[in-house]
Amino acid sequence: MKILQAIYQFKSGGGALQVVVDLAKAARSDGHTVTVLSKDTPISTAVGAERFFTGNKLQDWWRLWQHCQQEQYDIIHVHDRYCSLLVSLLPQAPASVQTNHIAYSTQRRLTRFANKVVGCSQSMDRHHAEFFQLPASRRALIPNGVSFARPDATKVAALRQNLPLVIGNRHICLTVARLSQQKGHSYLLEAIAQLPASLRQNWCFVLAGDGDLEQQLRDLAVQLGIASDVVFLGHTTDVPQWLAIAEAFVLPSLYEGLPLALLEAIAAGLPCIATAVDGNLEVLRHTENGLLCPKADAQSLSQALITLLDDAALRTNLGKQAQADYWNYWTFDRTWQKYAELYLQLSQPQHRYA
Repeated sequence: MKILQAIYQFKSGGGALQVVVDLAKAARSDGHTVTVLSKDTPISTAVGAERFFTGNKLQDWWRLWQHCQQEQYDIIHVHDRYCSLLVSLLPQAPASVQTNHIAYSTQRRLTRFANKVVGCSQSMDRHHAEFFQLPASRRALIPNGVSFARPDATKVAALRQNLPLVIGNRHICLTVARLSQQKGHSYLLEAIAQLPASLRQNWCFVLAGDGDLEQQLRDLAVQLGIASDVVFLGHTTDVPQWLAIAEAFVLPSLYEGLPLALLEAIAAGLPCIATAVDGNLEVLRHTENGLLCPKADAQSLSQALITLLDDAALRTNLGKQAQADYWNYWTFDRTWQKYAELYLQLSQPQHRYA
């Protein structure tokens, strides 16, 4: 099968890019031919993405039409509204799949969709049904999954030996997320400031990820008097190694689709705290395989941190159950098999160039 993946709207290091990479690798591993077109090329090394889109709709539409006429794809898989608009306007196009990685809440009547729209979580599928009024025949539910990234033992050892001095011998509570408003870091910093001094002496909070709010969050940490308790790691390719040395994970998001970072944390067996928002609620069950707290509530988040970080037995039990749930429900193999079945269904002759 010949597959085109197209993505225009994304944030560097975000989950949408990881989904594109994982799908491309899985499809190629199964013998399919995959082309990836994007606006920029942060994924070029991983999947050989081609810089294609410019943001000029007319120019991009014309170039995409020519490209598709030449290549004759069996399936086009788009990952945002911009690309779905271009594909929907092609005079002839193969059957198309659209995965939305955020919940669009504007331009309902003007939005153009692919032949089949995938919800990466139950809440996203409900959004497609209720807000966009897409019938069941146009929708598919394929929950996100992640491949377990086994940490490199040599890199783990090197990381332990070269930890920032501020960490010292303290336990590590890790957060992996872009430094953006959506991810709720400011509430996490306020929650850390409310922790007992004795707990902060034993724990250090490592924030992996970069973003527009980095300086603002650094300044907030200083204002709250917790600069020595927080490490701003920036973008890193060593997430599997950090997951291996961390002893807890926290994700204070204000909203989520279905966060890959949380899935990666439970795959690593980490006990997790997350806000009780749609995507997180599909992964964690409070006190069974993790802890949940209200969003944008620093006091509740601080209490959850006290509960988890002060109880080693609880951390062990939650981490074990979360990791078992990962292998049962959240592996990328399960995700890929559902996409492969959808691709096969849509590539049948009655769907081509519909």
